[in-house]
Amino acid sequence: MTTRKEASSLTTAERNRYKNVIQQMLADPSNPYGKMVAIHGHMMHNMHGGMNAAGTQRFLTWHRDYLMKFEQALQQIDPASFIPYWDWTKRRSLPTWMRTFKPTVFIPGRGTIIVKRNASIPAKLNVNGITSLTDFTNFTDELENGPHGTVHMQVGVVNGVREAMADIRVSPADPIFWMHHAQLDRLWSIWQVQNPGKNPTLTGVNAVMDPWPETATQLRSIAPLGYSYQ
Repeated sequence: MTTRKEASSLTTAERNRYKNVIQQMLADPSNPYGKMVAIHGHMMHNMHGGMNAAGTQRFLTWHRDYLMKFEQALQQIDPASFIPYWDWTKRRSLPTWMRTFKPTVFIPGRGTIIVKRNASIPAKLNVNGITSLTDFTNFTDELENGPHGTVHMQVGVVNGVREAMADIRVSPADPIFWMHHAQLDRLWSIWQVQNPGKNPTLTGVNAVMDPWPETATQLRSIAPLGYSYQ
């Protein structure tokens, strides 16, 4: 069982492990990191609410699968690796140990991205109103179009220019992306415990989290997927 820990609580070894494994992926001639980033740039996966109603229903589930695939790639290099989560409800600043970690990433079909970002968001985000919602569609819509998008833009717009985190096509190039989405997945996992049986309304091809084979039903609970949150 993998335990995803809050980014500011990591030991020095855990901090270094996260960065070092990503650096090894970046140094690999087969470019596993860049290829993983490129998946997010294909809008055919219909994983955001701005696309259509199915995208709203797929947003949290698809990104849960995406995080899991990335974490598995990390663990192929170092089995002790995990994705930390950045709890921006408590901390408006990026973890200090991540502030200078801004890699250069070659993304197939997109070219080379040099990560640039702001070091903080204007204020800690309050999600109490969102997590108190009891309808899944309302919950996921408010989470995606509220704090999800807010953090992407506030971290990724630098001097008026959209850098990696603010560009949906390349946002996972920034290692902060995974930590941000782990926080979103964590909030959903907490909400699920409080709202049992309330799930995305997906059927047919929309219920399959392409380009992977997992279905929405298989991804409903994190415990069977082999991880938890600290």
